[in-house]
Amino acid sequence: SKREGEKREKVKEREKWKKKEGKGGKDERKRKEKIEKKKATVVFSWNSLPEVLKSILPQNYSYLIENFNELPSYRTTENFIIPQFELDVFVDIDNEERAREWFMAFESKSKTTMPETKRYEFKGKHVLFREMRHCIHSDKVKKKQGSREIKRQQSSQLRNTNCTSTIHLRLERWRIELSHPLEVNIKFTHNHVIISAESLSFRRVNEKVRERFLELFKDGHSPASAMYTHEDELYLSAADEQELLLLLADRASNPDYDYIFNLFRQYRQDSLGDRNGSAMFRRLAEVVNDYNNSGKGRAILQEYDSRSGKAFILCVVTGLMSRVHEKILQSSEICYMDASASFEPLNTSITLLYTSCAVGALPLGLFITSDELEITLEKALNLLKSILLQHAFYGRGAQLGPKIFLTDDSSAERNALELCWPESIRLLCTFHVLQAFWRWLHNSKHYINKADREPIMQKMKEILYAPSDLEMHKYYCEFKQRFYGYTAEDSSFYASLHAEFIPQDREGLQMETTTPNSNLTIEYSESNKNVEDDITTFINFLEEIKEDYSNGCAQLHTALNKFAERYKAAKLKSIPRLVSFLYDINRELDPAVNIRSGSMIRVQVESVKRRKTEGSGRKRKPFSITNNKENLENSDPQIIPGRKTKKIGKKEHNLSKNVLKNQLN
Repeated sequence: SKREGEKREKVKEREKWKKKEGKGGKDERKRKEKIEKKKATVVFSWNSLPEVLKSILPQNYSYLIENFNELPSYRTTENFIIPQFELDVFVDIDNEERAREWFMAFESKSKTTMPETKRYEFKGKHVLFREMRHCIHSDKVKKKQGSREIKRQQSSQLRNTNCTSTIHLRLERWRIELSHPLEVNIKFTHNHVIISAESLSFRRVNEKVRERFLELFKDGHSPASAMYTHEDELYLSAADEQELLLLLADRASNPDYDYIFNLFRQYRQDSLGDRNGSAMFRRLAEVVNDYNNSGKGRAILQEYDSRSGKAFILCVVTGLMSRVHEKILQSSEICYMDASASFEPLNTSITLLYTSCAVGALPLGLFITSDELEITLEKALNLLKSILLQHAFYGRGAQLGPKIFLTDDSSAERNALELCWPESIRLLCTFHVLQAFWRWLHNSKHYINKADREPIMQKMKEILYAPSDLEMHKYYCEFKQRFYGYTAEDSSFYASLHAEFIPQDREGLQMETTTPNSNLTIEYSESNKNVEDDITTFINFLEEIKEDYSNGCAQLHTALNKFAERYKAAKLKSIPRLVSFLYDINRELDPAVNIRSGSMIRVQVESVKRRKTEGSGRKRKPFSITNNKENLENSDPQIIPGRKTKKIGKKEHNLSKNVLKNQLN
């Protein structure tokens, strides 16, 4: 029985082999017949194709047409006639890469967009390449992409028109031996106008156009400027108006702004890295080192670190800035300092130092900071001084600085300049003085009549631009006589400006005393003559400060050291300057505190609003990614918190105290 079973199995195996050989022989015969049949078919070059096929099939290929069936034309609701046909054709393409290139050329030639709707899985044994695609306006594409909310149902940009046009590409291994291996089945049955603005707006962007935008980004263009530059190039390249309209409407040649912006964001991410955190600073450190090694200028970087309290600072002195320091005499005489923000999401501040000459404004240096605190600006100025050359400020040197600094009424900027360049004179910019006064006049809280705003502003200009003290006093008296004591609505006095001279017949007594160092003018109030100093209380206060300094943290040490430096710097100027400095500290806590020192105009615009960030009086909320403490502790300490951009008119000017300081050393 065992032997009989073995014989039966051998017989079965032989029969299987015979069947396989017979089947293989049949397949081989069929394959040879197909090859002979294809060889007998007529091959068309592109020039010999029918006109309707020339409008959609790419050039530089030869075609073997197996079936071409023209269908009745379709008439749209706009009364346009769309040709309809079915085509089975073979193309002289023998690999997947060239097949994809042919399809991209087909879309470009026919002005259609046909996404892939069915993906075939093939191992490459029999089928090398296969794709099924539908028109982008078909119902199948809409279902595949998911439902989208359309605000305007009758919009011309409606994607789904139930278009039935398809294209099927197939490349089989056995056809490789043929002259035209790639099989293409086209069902050209569009039910919409192909060359129209709405249809062309759905097209894919051409790869060459994409590369052109990347080149523009490398040249320093923003998304907007790159778009305008590309449109100008389209205007110049168009042969006539009709071609220009087609180029501008076609998304393949003229992408929309959203595409350009997303491409720019991707380019920026790939070329520059992250926009915040440790990765950004690593990349920035490399850029700074490369810039310093290039010989084009100098730069210095302080990385942001929330744990150690370090602010982000980047100082730059370009080759042009160095030449301005060396060649321009005005760089030793006057330097303007102005800060701007709201340029990018982190809202960092860009502070520019520049001078002026016959050709206009010329830069002397710049620095970028993560905030506008006084301690940050002081550190930035010191870092900037470290990269200035020996001939800085036309030979005066980086330590001495220019003779005059012109700024607005930012206390942080003025105090930082006073610490870094104490020998320089700090003057207020007349534009910012008038700007602050203008905003005060137009603030509805002050109830200034519209009819009075113009004459008040005119008188203020006369006072500000007076060529001498006598004329200034004359204009001031006219201003006081006309507007002081006048009561506006809600009993709001125009005299709330608190701008006044101190007459000799006032109760206040002005007395000059002489000290070994300098002649000091000290102003006393009659109410303070009989006040005795409580020495014991003051000594206890000093002991308390000493104890706080000994037991305090590093930030408190830094703050007290800065206070000591400012105290000494103010004392070297004059006793009135020292008194003004001490009252300024009290003013941050009590806005009602006023101080009179010297014989200058004291314009005390207490309610004028401004955007400029104040100095040490500003309090910032600690940055936190989430409310989870663990996430906060594990977060990147080099992530710069984004500062919120506040509207103009949210912060108070310190014009009064800065006018008091606007005097010669």
